[in-house]
Amino acid sequence: MSPPAPLPPLAPGALPLAGHFIAYRQDPLGFLMNLAARGRIVGMRLGPIEAFLLREPEDIDRVLVSEHRRFWKDRMTRGLGRVLGDGLLTSEGDIWLRHRRLLAPAFHRERIAAYGNDMALAADRFARSLQPGEVRDIHADMMRLTLEIVAKALFDSDVGPRAADVAHALDVVVGRFGDGSITLFPWLEHLPLPSNRRSRDAIATLDDVLLGVVRARRARGGGGSDLLSMLLAAEDDAGRGLSDREMRDELMTLFLAGHETTALALSYAFVLLSKHPDVEARLRAESDAVLGNTLPTTEHLARLPFARAVILETLRLYPPAWAIGREAIEETSLAGYRIPKGTQLWISQWVNHRDARYFPEPERFLPDRWLGGLERSLPRFAYYPFGGGPRICIGNQFSLLEATIVLATILRRVRVRLLERRPLSLLPMITLRPQDPIVVAYEPAPKPELLRAPVSAAP
Repeated sequence: MSPPAPLPPLAPGALPLAGHFIAYRQDPLGFLMNLAARGRIVGMRLGPIEAFLLREPEDIDRVLVSEHRRFWKDRMTRGLGRVLGDGLLTSEGDIWLRHRRLLAPAFHRERIAAYGNDMALAADRFARSLQPGEVRDIHADMMRLTLEIVAKALFDSDVGPRAADVAHALDVVVGRFGDGSITLFPWLEHLPLPSNRRSRDAIATLDDVLLGVVRARRARGGGGSDLLSMLLAAEDDAGRGLSDREMRDELMTLFLAGHETTALALSYAFVLLSKHPDVEARLRAESDAVLGNTLPTTEHLARLPFARAVILETLRLYPPAWAIGREAIEETSLAGYRIPKGTQLWISQWVNHRDARYFPEPERFLPDRWLGGLERSLPRFAYYPFGGGPRICIGNQFSLLEATIVLATILRRVRVRLLERRPLSLLPMITLRPQDPIVVAYEPAPKPELLRAPVSAAP
């Protein structure tokens, strides 16, 4: 009888009780890169939780695609259910499958394309509002801009000024739950701390706003062209739609994913362009040649390959979704190692997107790498900014469309100049945030007066 397969090795340096938590907390991204360099599957212990980092695309493919039914969301992600409820990010099993099927028609390619005009107009209003030489935090600006866009797409005019309340409340709860401390040490949530009070108040605000919008729209019989209207009208095979609470959970998840992740991608894109003026000049030249004196629409995207390459390369270097977690719900094996039931598995876009086997000079910003068919030649999980498998981000096409249109629109009116040349200090939480304001100066671009609003959009 052959001996049982070994467990994956645990990285050295674990302390009593804390394990690797202190080293991880000091530099999460560097810690994961060092862990990945130690082998194909290597373990870490964060307080009471032991987890294993997967590095190889084929192992990730098994967990997220071919054997995805053996795994569900990890403990940290499930802990977000205290805020997000049973939305697509946190739910499992039949609940997730039913919700995914009900939401899918609202994210069909043709539906998403129809928002291109709104995206361009919002970005153009923002760019026209800037004063020459004005100094601002571009991350804060992109958060406000994507907030306006997602509020329009999700709710049309029903949220209005309260969209800012939702954004602020989400910011509070992401800050409280995003670093995983409460999952590792659940007793922290019950202490009489100001941060806990702020978190409870924020969740109450989210319930008040989002449930209020759902109930008001339902009371007037639905109607409208936004995503909320489509979700209210959606029914499963048994003729059942989403309840008010289910609607709240999905809207909160979509609001967070559709607002924050795209704002981060745009912020990092402008940082990279400011540091690489030759790339910015090529991007501006492409826009001038394709758009003439109009703003971009969905119909232009196929003729803006370099703009798309800039976004893809930004998502490679600074993926807003920087890690994915799963838990084995039955014993299995990976790469010759035994994976017991309950094992926590981590998968990191930050790590895989910097693998020199697939991305030569991985730390360099090289949008050209995406112009020669790289996407088709890569293993499926060498590059996966939106996750993958059945649980790939449902809003990935919305996000790519928005990022490309907003980037092209703003650059038609302004240049963005980074005022501090030091490396970005990053804060890995639920998303990959900048730790400090990203201070820029906005300067006029050539010929801004020639621009006019888009005249059409894809159906």
